[in-house]
Amino acid sequence: MRLRNKLFFILVAIAIIPLIATGILARINVRKCSTSVATDTRTRVEQIVEVARTRYVRQYAATFDRDRILIESTVRTAADLLEQIDLLESATPGVIHDPSPVYFAADYSDPERAPKGMTFDDNQYIQNDDGSHTPIPISRDYPVFVTVITDPAEISSDVRKLGALTRTLSTGTTLPTGESWLLSHYASLEATGTHISYPGKGGYPAGYDPRTRPWYTKAAASDEPATWIGPIVDAPTGQVRMTCAAPARRHDGSLIGVVAADVLMINMLDEIELPKDMQGQVKIMLVTLDDTGALIHAKAEYAEQGGRSRDPIKLDYLTADDEAQTKALLDQMGSTDDGNIEFTIDGEEWILSYQRLLRGDSFVVVAITRETIDSVADNVQSEVYSVFNDTIASNAGIGGIVIAAAVGVAFFGARSVTRPVHSLVDTASAIASGDLDATATVRTGDELQQLADAFNDMVPKLRDQLAVRESLMLAKEVQQNLLPSEPPAIPGLDIASRSIYCDETGGDYLDFFPVEGEAGKHAFFVADVTGHGIAAALLMTTARALLRTRAIESDEIATVLTRVNADLARDARSGHFMTLYYLLIEPESRTAHWASAGHDPAIVYTPSTDTFTEFAGNDIPLGIEPAWDFHEFEAPLPAEGGVVVIGTDGIWEARNAQDELFGKDRLRETIKANAHKPADDIASDIIKEVIAFRDGAPQTDDITLLVLKVTA
Repeated sequence: MRLRNKLFFILVAIAIIPLIATGILARINVRKCSTSVATDTRTRVEQIVEVARTRYVRQYAATFDRDRILIESTVRTAADLLEQIDLLESATPGVIHDPSPVYFAADYSDPERAPKGMTFDDNQYIQNDDGSHTPIPISRDYPVFVTVITDPAEISSDVRKLGALTRTLSTGTTLPTGESWLLSHYASLEATGTHISYPGKGGYPAGYDPRTRPWYTKAAASDEPATWIGPIVDAPTGQVRMTCAAPARRHDGSLIGVVAADVLMINMLDEIELPKDMQGQVKIMLVTLDDTGALIHAKAEYAEQGGRSRDPIKLDYLTADDEAQTKALLDQMGSTDDGNIEFTIDGEEWILSYQRLLRGDSFVVVAITRETIDSVADNVQSEVYSVFNDTIASNAGIGGIVIAAAVGVAFFGARSVTRPVHSLVDTASAIASGDLDATATVRTGDELQQLADAFNDMVPKLRDQLAVRESLMLAKEVQQNLLPSEPPAIPGLDIASRSIYCDETGGDYLDFFPVEGEAGKHAFFVADVTGHGIAAALLMTTARALLRTRAIESDEIATVLTRVNADLARDARSGHFMTLYYLLIEPESRTAHWASAGHDPAIVYTPSTDTFTEFAGNDIPLGIEPAWDFHEFEAPLPAEGGVVVIGTDGIWEARNAQDELFGKDRLRETIKANAHKPADDIASDIIKEVIAFRDGAPQTDDITLLVLKVTA
């Protein structure tokens, strides 16, 4: 054999053997690294899914509570208006004009007599027995009247009364943005059964008498301001709906009629969009604990039971295959506001997450199959394996090219491939071990360097995102834990509060608790901390701890604020301070003591004299000047029916699209117009007025509100 050939085979052997050896070692190391990273990633994904599930159920519960409060307020407003209309018509018959034109149910079934401009809505349809939908035309210009008595003379007064509700029923079905909200908004009168419903539509069955419907009978028999009924099958359409109904009564307690509003049950369950990986694999239910168990009031299966038969829906109980699991769920729900539990239904394993709603023993329950959670983790794990397998395949291809192109430089080519691979493996192993500062150093000028650069760019972004997420979650938890759960019960006072943040974390602070001294004496705090986020949350936490410690020890307001200010100013960062209003109530002497640390004064309205006054102070905010001496003021509480409102500037500095301020004049008008209502309704109406004034403009500041109404 020629020397050239021998040298060729020697060079080939020298090139291939080291390359194969290093390739095998690299493959083993990468495989080990991929297994480690994939296993760790699966564990982390399962933890993320668990956190996401918990946050989702809390978000859904908050959304449901918000919608429930808004719907109850809308229905109660219409019922109050019906009471006023009935009183006016009784005092001066005929003072309310006849509505024109008037369309009855039969008119909507006759194209010649139906209102002009009929339209279709995706949510307005007849639900057939087979589950299909038949769209129905509706009128958003006119309501429909349904009568039990056919003599026009006997129902003329009723038509006038109900016709006067048209505008309220119409505006109640839409949000301030103009988006359709309620499915139907309607009212019926007790004396004759005359019925009005908006939007107008036909389809009412023959002999329809609203007074026999569950929504009417339950609301009429209830002493509550508003009652939820459902699920029920709508008489005209066969849809499965949830209904909120409120009775309208005269001063003597006799029933005028019932006002109600409907929402599609399936829409309530689909309020929040699910993550893509969970769609179709999640059950959402609304349940209430009773003497028998967890009664399911709403679930997707109920929506499928509607149809032309109009049969009542039989409610189910949430039960597991194993009675022990059912008992464990009931015990856990009875003792905690939220939680998770494993549940087996029809042989399938589920993870149930629940969150208590604002009303007693009602819960939102979100059930996700164990298979879904495992599938999400498996997909991520498979992606990790795929990335590492692609890396191995890429390395093998590069090795083949090196052998084919230049056998004489095989050894150096093998090193050029092996070294960056080892760097990537070491970096991946470090990241899998939790070292988010690890980086890969590769300078080959090829795809491996691009992969290393992408790897290096990914790690800081991941670290930053985790830090931001942890910061926001911590600040949010601090904020939520600082807010009191419910106002205190003080004889002679009706108390309500609201706190609405514009970001994940807020800068407002609200608190109240009893203090030492005279029995029944309570302290109330409303404050506005500069800024948002972690810094504001920590300043609020510090101030809250100082205030509670000092206020419980002493009922001398000036002394408390002077000491708290000294402590706070000593430790507060430059530019961080808080305005605070401290109100101390003595129920027995009916006296209010207060001090204002740079906060706007409390607004006091006395209905008996129709006058506004203020509980004002003149001190600086907390945390600015440590040597400042604060001042205490006192005054008697207003007479019975008087209202005291303390808020933050997020109310009167709210702006609409024209950059106009809501202002304190509008706030006073709202207080005056609603002073006859309970404190909770006054607070709700103030918030509603601010939202309506913004007319779609974003909320730019936190809103915190404290309302005290003198009841005796």
